[in-house]
Amino acid sequence: MPQELKRRNISGIFIYDLFPNDDHRRPTCIEDCQPARRREWMESRNQEYLRNVIKELADSFKELSGYCHKEGAIKDEYNKEFIEMADQWIERSKWNWARHELADQIDMICGKIVMLADAVGVVREHPEETANDDDP
Repeated sequence: MPQELKRRNISGIFIYDLFPNDDHRRPTCIEDCQPARRREWMESRNQEYLRNVIKELADSFKELSGYCHKEGAIKDEYNKEFIEMADQWIERSKWNWARHELADQIDMICGKIVMLADAVGVVREHPEETANDDDP
């Protein structure tokens, strides 16, 4: 089932994407981008860069989980398991993965962030659109 196109702005890793209802490309967090746009962006990055993206996404997922826990949206044991899972993503990203395999991991993590954010209704305030439009 395809994810709903909306800007949740959880990770803070912005690339430009054009949703069908947009009149121009807008800064969009990587987890909110259309899968083809995200894949295009990831294919233009090297493996070390993608490993750093995985770490940032895992940290964002842990922060989101902690917020959900603090607000009573998830139980203690789920928060603990989510943090352990995110730590495993970081550790596994250090293995000798090809770029497309790291990109697959990023897609999976983005899906987890979207699923948790949507399950509890979390959306961060949209940032100002002052970013430079040089991103491919």
